[in-house]
Amino acid sequence: MLKRNILLTAFRGTSAEELLKGAECDRLLLSNDKVRDSEILIKAVATGKYDYVICFGQRPHIKDKVHIETIARDGDFSIDTGFDCEKLKVLFEQNGIVAPISHNAGTSFCNRLYWNGLQYILQNELDVKMVFVHIPFMKNITEIERFNKKILDGIEDMGK
Repeated sequence: MLKRNILLTAFRGTSAEELLKGAECDRLLLSNDKVRDSEILIKAVATGKYDYVICFGQRPHIKDKVHIETIARDGDFSIDTGFDCEKLKVLFEQNGIVAPISHNAGTSFCNRLYWNGLQYILQNELDVKMVFVHIPFMKNITEIERFNKKILDGIEDMGK
C-alpha cells in the first residue's frame, strides 16, 4: 500500500504505456503532443495532490534497464530535478532493474515534458518531486511483464 501520492505518466503507444497498465497509483497517459502533454501534466501537478511525479518515456539502444534522468534542458539552460535519483536507483536495483543515472533527457518529447513540469514546480514553489525515467522500446525488453513488475515494485518501495 502506497503511503505517498504518486502520479505516473507515459506517452501513448510506447513501452511506457504498457508499464502503466499494471500500476496501482494514479496514471496519466499522454497523447504525444508537446504542448498539450505539458498542459495536461501541469494541470495534474497543480492539484497539489502528489508527492512524486514519475514520467516515463522510451529510449532506443537500451535493453532491459532504465535510465533515471537528472536534468531537463532548454537550450543553454537546465533544471535539476531535485528528486532523490540515487534512492530511486537503489530501489530499482534492489528489485533487479539496472538503473544508471543519466543527464540527458533527450531533445524532443521527453525533455520538453520534463522541462515544462520542473519549471512549473519551481516557479510555483510546489512541494512535489518530479523525475523522468527512460525505459527500453518493447523489442528491447526480454520479459515485459517481469520487467514492468520490477519497476513498479521499486516505485511502490519509494512510496512507503
